[in-house]
Amino acid sequence: MNTIAPELVPPPPARESLFRRVLRNMGLRIAVVSILLSVASYYYSYNRLQDEALANLSKYLEARSQLESDLFLQAETNTRLIRDEFQRRYELPVAYDPDAEFSRLLGQDREGTWRVRIALDDFERKATVAILPEARLTRDFKRQVLLGYELLSQYGPAFRNRYYDTFIDLNGSDASLMFLPDLNYARNGSAADFREELEAERLGMPQNNPSRRSAWTGIYFDRQAQQWMISVVTPLDYTGRFIGAVGQDVLLDQLIQRTNTVNIPGTWNFIMTREGMLIAHPEHMDHIKAASGRFRIEGSDDAFLRDVYQTLKSAPPGARFVDTRDGKYWLGVVPIQGANWQFVTVYPKYLLQKQAAIAASLVLLLGLFALVVELGLLAAVLRRDVANPLRELQSAIRGLAHGRAVPEKLNGERNDELGEVTRSFRAMADVVNRHRQHLEDQVALRTQELAERNQALQEANESLRQLNNEKNELLAIAAHDLKNPVGSMLGMAQILERKLDEWPSEKVRDRLRGIATLGSRVLNILGNLLDHHALETGNVRLTIEAVPLDRVLSELLDSWQERLEGKRQHCHFTITGLSVRADRQALWQILENLLSNAVKYAPQHSRITIVVSREDDQVAIAFSDRGPGIALHEMPLLFRKFSRLSAVPTGGEHATGLGLSIVKRLAEAMGGSVRCESQLGNGATFIVCLPQAD
Repeated sequence: MNTIAPELVPPPPARESLFRRVLRNMGLRIAVVSILLSVASYYYSYNRLQDEALANLSKYLEARSQLESDLFLQAETNTRLIRDEFQRRYELPVAYDPDAEFSRLLGQDREGTWRVRIALDDFERKATVAILPEARLTRDFKRQVLLGYELLSQYGPAFRNRYYDTFIDLNGSDASLMFLPDLNYARNGSAADFREELEAERLGMPQNNPSRRSAWTGIYFDRQAQQWMISVVTPLDYTGRFIGAVGQDVLLDQLIQRTNTVNIPGTWNFIMTREGMLIAHPEHMDHIKAASGRFRIEGSDDAFLRDVYQTLKSAPPGARFVDTRDGKYWLGVVPIQGANWQFVTVYPKYLLQKQAAIAASLVLLLGLFALVVELGLLAAVLRRDVANPLRELQSAIRGLAHGRAVPEKLNGERNDELGEVTRSFRAMADVVNRHRQHLEDQVALRTQELAERNQALQEANESLRQLNNEKNELLAIAAHDLKNPVGSMLGMAQILERKLDEWPSEKVRDRLRGIATLGSRVLNILGNLLDHHALETGNVRLTIEAVPLDRVLSELLDSWQERLEGKRQHCHFTITGLSVRADRQALWQILENLLSNAVKYAPQHSRITIVVSREDDQVAIAFSDRGPGIALHEMPLLFRKFSRLSAVPTGGEHATGLGLSIVKRLAEAMGGSVRCESQLGNGATFIVCLPQAD
């Protein structure tokens, strides 16, 4: 007695792919490493950028210190040069009469002020002089005035390219001498103007400058020049006796403009005195002007500026870089020599953080790119060496569960664990297949007879089903397509009966023509149904003979002339003298169906073309219209029974869906064929081919 092995139950599918789990775990580990590397790169980049930024900032500050200090140091040198030359010449013996030369050069005006005589007043090339009326005009004082006039006329033009003016004040404000080619300073001022004690005059006096060194005034906005400036004053003494002071006015507009506009991208500069007076700032120039150059930072409304000043004030002496209290900015500080000011650059640290973030992002992107590449390589290796062999083994196991043989390509030659599992599976599959084969042989013997009987029953059922479906379709078509025209004919006949005595004869004929048209339509539908039935039951008897096409087509067009004119259509064919072997009635039915199809779908006022030509041993008759054409996906439905496509007849005509099917059956019954050539939107051409008559 044979033992039948129970059917194998396939195991449930795995919840997760080993391939995906390995890739995901490796991807997560590599991603964590990439993120850690990005963080390390950020801190490394930030520290490196910080060192570079501070080094570059130090060079920048050194250059700005030298650039801005040079203007002030040179002004001190210029005033000392004139002072030394004055003292040198003052020691020399007098080679002229000071009284006579003084009287020749100078004269008093109405208010008593001594000025250069108008005839000799050449202020654009020489110095100008203004002496107060109350000044004691001693011989020595006159000599001092003449010597100062001579020195300023000689040295003033040489200093003009960098400095606004050069001046000498004698005995305080008794005499004011100036080289200023832009305006006649001495002649434009009044005695009251020259009596006004200025800061530059005070700095030259011994009681205000006991060290007798060059000194600088505060900045001020000159009303006449309409520019910011500052004055340097070098005391002028001779053998310990006070004579006056030599000075220059230094324009600050270029310095202020450079301070406010020339900077390292992302930073800004400002200049202040060590006492906290703001000299230049890109956002506070209006405040400085309103305070006449005495704008104190501690009184500012700018909290950040006050905090910066306090930070600098408490910084160690000589510190080049200082952190703000909030740690967000560096303050680069260098002195401006001469004026004893401080040039400050505010460097936001976020500039470095931004660059470091970019560098870290680049590292992260490269890490992600490397991650993708590594995962791709890992995926390729896993797929080739693990996933694909496991998938093949899994497929073989499932196939065995469904009764399929183990594929020959299953690799069991590997010398690893997968190879050992594969060989064990092959051995198990052989045992299972032997038991299954025995079972299949037994089942095959029992089912063969049942299969043969079932096959015969299925064929009979299918034939009945098809006949029943066609019967239902025919009934549906008859009910649908005959209902409307018959109903319309009935309605028109009833109206005609009531209105026969009232309507004119032309209107009656019009209604009769309508009834005739509807009757023709009913006749056409019934004809198609009868033809279909005859073709299906095999009751069509064809008499094949030689039929001249020219005559048949001419008669066909004559019979269709009225319908063509109704849609303003024109149909044309060329006489060819060709004949075909066909049944005359069947040929007429084919041609009429194709012409009817063209008339239905061709637009009004269009042309329908019939072309007759030879194709090998057959004659091709092509009907071409300019209708909507046929979509590509509808082409296989053209010649099937009861098929209705998306194209709509242009005159509201109806169709049974049998015409083209009848054409195909009749053409093939006479040894011919039919086909269609069309592009959607460009019309259609139906071509029927029939054997050529000798």
